[in-house]
Amino acid sequence: MNKLNLIFGLVMLLVVGGIVYVTNPKQVSVKSDSVKEISTSSSSSSEVITKDIREINMEAGSFYYKPNIITVKKGEKVKIIMNSVSMMHDFVIDELNVRMPIVKNGDIGTVEFVVDKIGTFEYYCSVGQHRANGQVGKIIIE
Repeated sequence: MNKLNLIFGLVMLLVVGGIVYVTNPKQVSVKSDSVKEISTSSSSSSEVITKDIREINMEAGSFYYKPNIITVKKGEKVKIIMNSVSMMHDFVIDELNVRMPIVKNGDIGTVEFVVDKIGTFEYYCSVGQHRANGQVGKIIIE
């Protein structure tokens, strides 16, 4: 009976903690090798190119990214603005050391980085089995 009460208490603690986490939006900043700033805010959907930065608006949904192919030039500063329209998602490019924290349904996350390699690299969602279920895309750096 004591073990059952302990297990029940732990499960309830995890459920309450999860609810608090999901209902409290937050802003996160991460610095790494290249410029990477990450935050959460509200939504938009197109590509904007200025002389200093290329902004790419992305939609993340049930096992997809829109767009799923991005083309940029080596040396460009890129800002991904990702709107999570269902479930929770992140955005990862291993070869460029880019990682956005998880963005919950209805929120927007951003990540900025400078592309320093030429080639074609996969970006993906590392949440659960999302990558295995097809939530991947390509970034082509010319």
